[in-house]
Amino acid sequence: MQIIIPEFSRSPYALIVMLSVAIGYAAAIFRMRKSGVNKPTIFYTSLLSFVCTMAGSFMLAFKITSEGIGIGFSGLGAAVGMVTGVMISGLIIRDKPDIVMTSFVVSAPLMYGLAKIGCFLAGCCHGKEYYGPFAVVYSNEHAGSYFPIQLVDMVIFILLHVFALLITNKMKNKVRAIYIILGVMIPIRFALEYTRYYHDGSLVAPGQVTILIAGTLGILMIFIWKKILKISYN
Repeated sequence: MQIIIPEFSRSPYALIVMLSVAIGYAAAIFRMRKSGVNKPTIFYTSLLSFVCTMAGSFMLAFKITSEGIGIGFSGLGAAVGMVTGVMISGLIIRDKPDIVMTSFVVSAPLMYGLAKIGCFLAGCCHGKEYYGPFAVVYSNEHAGSYFPIQLVDMVIFILLHVFALLITNKMKNKVRAIYIILGVMIPIRFALEYTRYYHDGSLVAPGQVTILIAGTLGILMIFIWKKILKISYN
């Protein structure tokens, strides 16, 4: 059984990515409202975080090639930018910063998972050459038959979103819950890189090093942020 993807006259990638971000932000806003975060806090945090999300994504995906300047959307850059924006907001406003941060961290895998629908339809970030069951076949500029890594990404990260919801609802210590979420997401994201077309077959490819650096930096930033805000749980 193969999955045949037609060639679109206009790629749905950008629209789906933006819808994914909108859904993720709506989920974070709903959670903050439900937790009693003030409306001005929600508005300004969402605005700042969105700007940082877009900036982080485009900066990491920006490339200069022989064919010109290439601009894409980097999920990793978006995640780093989003967390950075929420951290800055928490340091300024200090209105339930742990709840605000948790709301966005929980929404991050949902945004990433849904955005992979756009990758799946466009053919970017496809898997290695593959002709077995559920192989994805493209006839556009990515013509070929590939492992359906985008669908795997989508399923796994939506399940991670559910997992994040469950543990953050159960745990009183929200910062510790964030550490657990990041501790699960980082190795999964690292492992999934082995199936992508650009992985060079080495034990640890450059893209995986970037994931480890970004993940470690994210955890360190959360730790320092928590210490500055003196967030504690009895």
